[in-house]
Amino acid sequence: MKVLVTGGNGQLARAIAETWTGDELRRVDVEDFDLGTPGAAAEAVEAFRPQVVVSAGAWTAVDACEADPSRADLVNGRAVGWLGEACEAQGALLVHLSTDYVFDGHSLRPYLETDPAAPATAYGRSKLLGEQEALRAKEHLVLRTAWLYESWGNNFLRTMLRMAREGRSLKVVDDQFGSPTSCRALARQIRSAVDEGWRGLFHATCGGETSWYGFAREIFRQAGLEPALHPCTSAAFQRPAPRPGFTVLDNAKRLAAGRNLMPHWREALAEVLASGVED
Repeated sequence: MKVLVTGGNGQLARAIAETWTGDELRRVDVEDFDLGTPGAAAEAVEAFRPQVVVSAGAWTAVDACEADPSRADLVNGRAVGWLGEACEAQGALLVHLSTDYVFDGHSLRPYLETDPAAPATAYGRSKLLGEQEALRAKEHLVLRTAWLYESWGNNFLRTMLRMAREGRSLKVVDDQFGSPTSCRALARQIRSAVDEGWRGLFHATCGGETSWYGFAREIFRQAGLEPALHPCTSAAFQRPAPRPGFTVLDNAKRLAAGRNLMPHWREALAEVLASGVED
């Protein structure tokens, strides 16, 4: 199968490359074509002629998006529409990755796919626009995920381990809840979903839920580290864009659709740590 992956330098794209063995895979990033340039997506898709396009490229700097919502809407929103049009012209399936930030975080239970989206940030609004654009493509699969990390890339896991090994005292928020999700687990689930012919909108996170503090505590427990770790509230970290307090995603629809390749978040963390975290 020929697969084109945008956001090719990102942690999810690398996980796809390492788990989708046997496929003819091409990862593209900004040096190959700019998502925000009209016509660039069509040119890239036409040149490679993939059967599947994984839309993993996005502007994920939440605070920077808050300062420049027009650019966020362009890169995370309208660009997805252009990619969908390019897929439709080639008869390709568009697999688009979205986020828990499309919700405001005020729910008292895990969010369903049918719950109204109410993003509280420019980033969330731009990603919701991207979802809407992706859903216009004739052949589409939209997967909302959250709290991605890996043994490589720029993420919470590697930051926590680095700071602990530097002997730093750590304050981590204990009032924001979600589901830590390894990129390799998500990559395997995406491949299975493509094989099984899923279409539509699904939530795709690892099982269970925790706070960022709880995630950090489990990282250190499994890694055999004992740094000075202290819980705090979100008020301790004032940022331009508010962080949602609760964005656990309900995976019932995904679990009913086919094979489940996304374990509990603690199991996924153990797998990543066992593989060795890059310095």
